[in-house]
Amino acid sequence: MHMPHILIVDDEPAITTLLSLAFARAGYDVTTAGTGFKAVTLLNSMVFDAVLSAAEMPLMDGHELVRWIVLNHPRIRCVLMSALGIHCDGCPLLGRCVLLRKPFIPKEAVALVAEILNKSPN
Repeated sequence: MHMPHILIVDDEPAITTLLSLAFARAGYDVTTAGTGFKAVTLLNSMVFDAVLSAAEMPLMDGHELVRWIVLNHPRIRCVLMSALGIHCDGCPLLGRCVLLRKPFIPKEAVALVAEILNKSPN
C-alpha cells in the first residue's frame, strides 16, 4: 500500500512539528522545509503527493511556491495555509491549490489533504 508523501513548508518550526506529528499519525510519509527555496530543492529530489505550505513566508512565499509546483510538478496537490484575508477567487491557480484558513486544528489539515488526494487530477 502506498503511503502518501507530503511536504510541509512553513517558516515557523512549531507549526511544521505539530503538522508533521499529525500527518505521521494519520499514516503519511512526512518531509518538512522551513523555506520555499528548501522546498524547491526537496521537490526536485524526492517524489511528493501533496504540499502543505504557509502562504506568507519571507523571500519565496507560498503563492510563488505553488506557481513553481504547477509548472514543474503539475500532478502534486497543493494547500496554502493563511490567517490573512487573501482571496483566491481570481487566482490563475484555482483548482490546482486549496486554501486552508488559520486558525485550524491539525486534524482539519489532514482531512483536507486526504480529500484532495482522493480527487482525480485536473
